[in-house]
Amino acid sequence: MRLKFLITLASFAGFVLIICGCGLLYGYKPLKQFDSNEYNSVISSVLDENFKINHLISDSVQFDAYRRSVPDSNWQQTLSGQPIQVLYFKGDSLVSYHANCLARGGLLNLNWNVNHRFEIFPPTSAISVTHTMLSLPDIRKIYNLTDNNEYLIIVFWSTMLSKVSKKTIETVKTNLIRYGNLDKTSIVLINTDKYYIPLQKN
Repeated sequence: MRLKFLITLASFAGFVLIICGCGLLYGYKPLKQFDSNEYNSVISSVLDENFKINHLISDSVQFDAYRRSVPDSNWQQTLSGQPIQVLYFKGDSLVSYHANCLARGGLLNLNWNVNHRFEIFPPTSAISVTHTMLSLPDIRKIYNLTDNNEYLIIVFWSTMLSKVSKKTIETVKTNLIRYGNLDKTSIVLINTDKYYIPLQKN
């Protein structure tokens, strides 16, 4: 019994470290199982025929493979496991990166436009990035992505934070339509609930 308790405690502590390691989360809702109705509700609210949007559900193995594909150990530990991440690629090169803990907090919401980051396209990256920091071919292989647009925007999101996730996706869309080129850009929405569910079970 004590061993089981220690394992559970360690798992929960690891979960807290992953999602709260660099900031407070707003509107957090624990997950016990994958809720297809909640998933479909978020997706139906953000789909728009004016945008090239694909969506998929990541399993825990895939998301862990994505995390391990990040070469920088500090980034891997504190950023790549965050529930909401937005990655902008031009060709195969990462040109802009954002995570929930790099945004500014508000009541049940996040402000992604810190220092006017989202007033150009691609948005000014929240951290310094280089083309070697993350491999788009690796992510394409993990998630079987086949689009060939000039720009690819990947949004990792979770129903743990449905409202914040929807606001994030709308921020991405607004930035794209105001400053970007819809014909040259595609968006992939990747839900990561199945990665977090086992970390929250007692």
